[in-house]
Amino acid sequence: MGFLYGKYVERTNSMLSIEKAKHLLKEQNIRLTPQRLELMNILSQENKHWTVDEIYKLLNEKMPSVSITTVYNNIHLFAELNLVKEIQFGEGLSKYEWKKSDHYHIVCSECQEIVDIWYPTLKEVEVFAKSISKFNITSHNLQFYGICEHCQSE
Repeated sequence: MGFLYGKYVERTNSMLSIEKAKHLLKEQNIRLTPQRLELMNILSQENKHWTVDEIYKLLNEKMPSVSITTVYNNIHLFAELNLVKEIQFGEGLSKYEWKKSDHYHIVCSECQEIVDIWYPTLKEVEVFAKSISKFNITSHNLQFYGICEHCQSE
């Protein structure tokens, strides 16, 4: 679920398919190991923002011989290939999400819940930044922070 104009919307149809991800790995001559395939299944199964520990626990239930190093290495590989996006929170904390259409995040400062938001003029931010700076903008990152409804009620 994501947030658009004050309403929650389902955006799973904009997610990268596993078939496209497999094709990309093959194009790059990267073996599609059972661990990589299961990792892709975990990451793409929900519209969720995962820590490496959460991914490791799920993967380890299905493949007990998998090490946390394998998870880290493959997550970093997937990030390099643009299959997942890393969301950094400082102090070494990162969460990862399966690739989907460009969007922003709202992060709860209390419980760290992340909500996706889609804004129709997202690309205009880069165009504006380029026009005032004369930089060749290659990417940007914008996150909003606040306190979620659940934490406000506690």
